[in-house]
Amino acid sequence: MINKIFTIHTLSPVHCGIGQGLNDIDLPTARNSISGHPIIPASSIKGVLKEAFLNKETGCQNEIESLFGSDSGDFASAVSIGDANLLALPVRSFYGTFAYLVSPYTLMQLKTLFKRIGSTDILPAIPEVGLEENNYKVFLTENSLLKGNNNLVLFEEMDLLAVQNNRLADEWADIIASLYFNDDEGKEIFKKRFAIIDDNALNFCCESGLPVDARIAIDVETGTVKDGALWYEETIPPETLFVGIIGIDRSYNKNNKATDIELKDFLTKSDEIYFQVGGKYTTGKGFVSLKFNERT
Repeated sequence: MINKIFTIHTLSPVHCGIGQGLNDIDLPTARNSISGHPIIPASSIKGVLKEAFLNKETGCQNEIESLFGSDSGDFASAVSIGDANLLALPVRSFYGTFAYLVSPYTLMQLKTLFKRIGSTDILPAIPEVGLEENNYKVFLTENSLLKGNNNLVLFEEMDLLAVQNNRLADEWADIIASLYFNDDEGKEIFKKRFAIIDDNALNFCCESGLPVDARIAIDVETGTVKDGALWYEETIPPETLFVGIIGIDRSYNKNNKATDIELKDFLTKSDEIYFQVGGKYTTGKGFVSLKFNERT
């Protein structure tokens, strides 16, 4: 089996629901049960990824069924897709409009994925981001737009103390930008808004910084809101960056005895794949791009 890293960049709000919530949010988004970070579950990815290939790769039914399994269930899928875990969360910033936030925990997850695929790339060290003068530190890139006067950085409801001109922030920003953005303009926008913050600070943003929309249902007879038809649903914001791993095995399709290398080449030949994931399709939710990078 061959393991490959995939990345997902959200282009619109995404709602991968878990059913009825137990708190004030009626329809929360899926989260990692340990970290509490938002995730895109593997079960939300595999089916729509297969559909995207069917729409894009016409005339390749055998290869696609070999990868994702047959509709009739005659043979198993050759791919095993993991959950897409959070790498960078976009949050509001007083300076620079918004920031892409990572933490030591999310960077360690990325390092672990590189090890799992057997990558020989040497990734930068993970900086120690803690408290200084009763403020959490934040590591910024050299040309960051996120810093104000007195090295103060304002994210959501947090005041942080900037540590700039630190090579680690620039090195991590370069690596992550290369995984998600094809054009130089997109990479520069990302790097100028990249920030490494403490795990606790990122957890706070994940708990309080995700958008929550109030929704209603209209009675078709009266044109007014139905009684009791008010609910709140949580979404993952656009510009969120996720990362996961996919395993590719040999084909189990008797009509296409492809090797794991051949199926890997077919799966990853597209530079970028666009599709919708999760719920609320008809209200513009769920648009994402998925990439397989050459180095991973």
